[in-house]
Amino acid sequence: MRTLLLTVMMLCACLSVPGCTGADEEIVCEDTTTLTQYDVYECGFESSGILNSGYTELSIEMTSTGDSSVHIFTFDSDQYDTWAYCEGFDAEDSFSEWYSTGASMEGEIDYDNFYVVFDHPNSCDEEDASTPVAEISFKVVAK
Repeated sequence: MRTLLLTVMMLCACLSVPGCTGADEEIVCEDTTTLTQYDVYECGFESSGILNSGYTELSIEMTSTGDSSVHIFTFDSDQYDTWAYCEGFDAEDSFSEWYSTGASMEGEIDYDNFYVVFDHPNSCDEEDASTPVAEISFKVVAK
């Protein structure tokens, strides 16, 4: 089921580089989007010189205006395939929320390469025409 989802996913990684020293560099991923049962929005973050290795300051803000809640999952990049194939995966509890209608999370995360995904609660279920859409606005900042 998720294999179809993977073909329609959007990848967000907008780079804002206010300084050359690396101390003030940040990656911002933000959008307003509608998630149907087979849509997901993901923000991918890599330490390839942009983020310092070790702890990263992470901030997630999300509001929902649709008829459905949203799952917010943050996980290390090695968990991506298990999440994508609807298998059990390890999410970072302090930056994940099930059935969210709005969230504000911030703190440090100890991942060098990770994803923050906004997932429709029914994305792993069989197709259901009555599944409501989730309309969300979000901003994820890593520095």
